[in-house]
Amino acid sequence: MPTTLLLAAALVGCSSTAGEDDAMSAEPEADTGGAESDDGGRDSGPGAQEPVTAAGEGDGSSGGGTEDGAGDDSRDDDNGAPPLPAGCPDEWPNGWVFCEDFETLDDPLDSFSQYASADGALAIDARAGALRADYREGVEEAGWVLVSFGASPVAHEGGTTHASEARFEEIYWRVKVKHELGWPDVGPGVFGRASAFAGEDWSEALVAELRSSAGETTLEAVPLTCVNGEAVFCDGYNDASSLEELDKIVGKTPLFSSKLSGEWHCVEAHVRLNERGVADGVFEFWIDDELQNSRVNIVWRGDWAEYGLNAVTLDNFWPGGARADLTRWMDDVVVSTEPIGCD
Repeated sequence: MPTTLLLAAALVGCSSTAGEDDAMSAEPEADTGGAESDDGGRDSGPGAQEPVTAAGEGDGSSGGGTEDGAGDDSRDDDNGAPPLPAGCPDEWPNGWVFCEDFETLDDPLDSFSQYASADGALAIDARAGALRADYREGVEEAGWVLVSFGASPVAHEGGTTHASEARFEEIYWRVKVKHELGWPDVGPGVFGRASAFAGEDWSEALVAELRSSAGETTLEAVPLTCVNGEAVFCDGYNDASSLEELDKIVGKTPLFSSKLSGEWHCVEAHVRLNERGVADGVFEFWIDDELQNSRVNIVWRGDWAEYGLNAVTLDNFWPGGARADLTRWMDDVVVSTEPIGCD
């Protein structure tokens, strides 16, 4: 994978609510970002939607497909391009902290730290060996999962935390994604984020967000900070009124286009926190191993340094509601301290 920077550090050691039948734990809301606007998102503060602490009814493995057959086997080559290699290797490469390929996973909480099914909209597709999100016309929520790693003030009860004693100043994270064949030329909003949780109430010191660019089919990277000097001034998860959006960067590949639908694509992002008080933080991302854009002068955290990066969230929130009933799949999720690539 092309990379523009040397590693600075190595590894040291939401429907408005989820289904009533789902068991609940401490919960955040999801990310800002939007299909139609840059600031469309959920209201901030706890209570807007609940993550699941045990697989809820109706959230079991499901196959099936759309009328165009995109769901018959999400690893098939619908458009004539070779499918991406699949699966987590038996021995993880150096730096890998987390890997999930959904091949044998029954309950997302056996691997992830939080899981919000959105009344079954997000579930493991056993036939595809992938995580499947079913958007419903007019509905914003299609579920999310969160990977917790490293030292964190958040207690992820019922889920799994990885490398909990380590501190991460820099991470790469990757996910392979496929949109159903014939996907309309529109971005669905939120895609994912890396965060540094700063408080047990899910307050974030900083967020590195990937979302669809407003009105476009491309992906954009949006750095957000909630730090002033040494103080974190966010209150709870996704405190949109306090999070400060820094200059975003926009990609060039039309990931959310009909042209690229029906086949797997690989998205990788890289975040490196700035040295305290220095404008040298990094946020960059690739699609199919092609660098989309990069920033290398970000002040993510001022002088705050209580925690490092400690969460990655994959989200399917569509501000304003999905335009139609649509499906996408996510697979081969990796979090690492070193570049990952698509193979």
